[in-house]
Amino acid sequence: MGETELKIMIPERIKQEFPQVDWSKIAERAVLEEFRKLATIKLFDELFKHSELTDEDCLRLGREVNRAVRLRIEKELSTWR
Repeated sequence: MGETELKIMIPERIKQEFPQVDWSKIAERAVLEEFRKLATIKLFDELFKHSELTDEDCLRLGREVNRAVRLRIEKELSTWR
């Protein structure tokens, strides 16, 4: 397929504020990070395509996990005092 060229316009005020920055490297890292996110989403979609969980189920389970982790951390912190 080959490479695709991407042109990014950095506002002059930002370039002046950070003159030592290699904007090409920053742009490359940003694009790669977004690609990783998209690849992860695609992987999760494939892994869970047969799941019977609804979005609401996932949100509820996520809240329960967050609560359990918060309570565990609070308990651990309380023993340090």
